[in-house]
Amino acid sequence: MSERFKMIFETWIITSLIAFVNLILAIAIHIATSTSFDFFTASNLMVPEFGIMLILGACLLARQPLEDSKRFDSDGNPTRAWKYALLGRKILLASVFLFAFTALFYVLGAVFPPTDIPPPP
Repeated sequence: MSERFKMIFETWIITSLIAFVNLILAIAIHIATSTSFDFFTASNLMVPEFGIMLILGACLLARQPLEDSKRFDSDGNPTRAWKYALLGRKILLASVFLFAFTALFYVLGAVFPPTDIPPPP
């Protein structure tokens, strides 16, 4: 498997776990408040996470050395700045996938609106 596909799969897995945790949290919120479940809650929880990941990934990627000679030390190992830049690239890609999940859950919330729960007798 190439390095590019490996990075895409790693970020996709991380983003899927974040989306799953947000769904579980949204279900817990709706159970605790006795309201009907909607996907809008999960998508609203993902918006701040998307922003934080976008800012963090951009800040880490800004540490990227512009010259190829400064990306590796004399032994051929990547420098600390280059490692941070690669981590920032992964975080930015994960934030793009998280935005896609946010849009998906928003569309699911529009397609499947919550139904009213009748009050207990």
